[in-house]
Amino acid sequence: MVVKATMRAAIYIRVSTEEQANEGFSIEAQKRRLLSYADSQDWEVTEVYIDDGWSAKDLNRPEMKRMMKDVENHLFDVVLVYKLDRMTRSSIDCDQLLKLFEQHSVKFQSCTESFETRTATGRLFIRLVADIAQWERENIAERVRFGMEQMVLEGRRPGGPVPYGYEKDGKTIIPNERNTLRLLRKLYLEGDGLKTVALKLNNMGLLRRGRKWGAFTVWYALDNPYYAGKIRYGAKKSNGKYASRKKEGVVDLLLQDSDQQLVFTWEEYEEHQAEMKRRAFKGHSKVREYWFTGVLTCGKCGSKMSGRYHQNKRQDGSYKKILSYICTNRQEGKGCTMPMFRQELVEKLIMEHIESITLDNEQLQEIAVSAEMDDVKDQRILLEQELAKIRERRKKWQRMYADDLIDEDELRSHTADEKNNEQQILKLLSEMPQEPDYEASEPNNLLFRLPDLWDVLDDKEKHDLILDIFDNITLHTPLDRARGRKGKFIPASIESVTYK
Repeated sequence: MVVKATMRAAIYIRVSTEEQANEGFSIEAQKRRLLSYADSQDWEVTEVYIDDGWSAKDLNRPEMKRMMKDVENHLFDVVLVYKLDRMTRSSIDCDQLLKLFEQHSVKFQSCTESFETRTATGRLFIRLVADIAQWERENIAERVRFGMEQMVLEGRRPGGPVPYGYEKDGKTIIPNERNTLRLLRKLYLEGDGLKTVALKLNNMGLLRRGRKWGAFTVWYALDNPYYAGKIRYGAKKSNGKYASRKKEGVVDLLLQDSDQQLVFTWEEYEEHQAEMKRRAFKGHSKVREYWFTGVLTCGKCGSKMSGRYHQNKRQDGSYKKILSYICTNRQEGKGCTMPMFRQELVEKLIMEHIESITLDNEQLQEIAVSAEMDDVKDQRILLEQELAKIRERRKKWQRMYADDLIDEDELRSHTADEKNNEQQILKLLSEMPQEPDYEASEPNNLLFRLPDLWDVLDDKEKHDLILDIFDNITLHTPLDRARGRKGKFIPASIESVTYK
């Protein structure tokens, strides 16, 4: 009697930051479903990969990279996911993964979708699904951007909150709030840092519509050209594509004159902008040099990592101070082999992590902010068009089930997805304000604004901001006691992140 070998299965789980609170996409919910499916197929689950808090915009995820390496090492026979979009949302990345699986005779299986990777037709179908999903997302985003750009060209604000200092019409100055903004600028130009300015304003009782000032809201007030008579919308890289971070070489897409009353003259705006740039390039303050103490954890033993420094002698005889982080167990000689991480490497890893989750967040924000556009009627039409498309797709799935093109489980899965999308749009329509809610969308999400804010903070403000945002950042490297070479960091990644 021939005994059939048990299939070795690897399950891959991913949730983005925005989905962490959604029970349907939670790690535990996906894991339960995947283990149950593997058991029903008599597969042995030999590997589990979990990317917690990572977007699917690319493959630059710690567990995804580990899984791809393990595919090459033939550690399993099939990769199992809850849905295709848990693995990737990019048609290019989907194609890359399928080719990798094919090269190493690894099958791919979704437990909620019927994909057959053993045939050319099945592989083509997967690629088509990925292509259509990517096209649909990009098409929605482009339509929203086009509508907002047109509003700016007409001299109208592209929705969103009315800036602090203005009445609801976005044009009439509120005198006492204008005075607060003038004082904010004065304190900054006198040498105070962003957080110090915020503390002084709060201590004076000069709150921002009942809310305390913070480092970001002070920066935003100084950076916003609306106070100097111009509307700014969007940012593109020099190649014309939209950038997710200002550090990618972006240029302003639109900077249009508008007719609101001014808080600052344009000359004043340019003056404090120049000061912000000067501070960004003058070097770090000496208040506190370690930015990440208190949040870093060793990925090898689980201990905290603390700051440490040494000095390198330059050719001119001067010394350069090198700041690093070391596992406390290694520092105390308790056997941990975790290498030291230079501060510049940790900074790079954190900014890359934020960038990896920013795209999904920005797309969601663009659609949410579009619901607060001044021309509410136009936006309602856009949402109703999307609602009609969802309902048409639901009919399509029912027709495909009637024609035996999909089974009952697939019909239920697709119908549930479309119902969830429909409910979200209906909720937006029901809550669409008659007037834009100028407080609801205040740009105070420090995590996604951190790359823009980082360069204008001093060392103490950087450390305080990191403590405000992050609860824990676990670092990982496959190496033991390694040292980076000149101009090159050790290979490393962020294993997991938790937030305050």
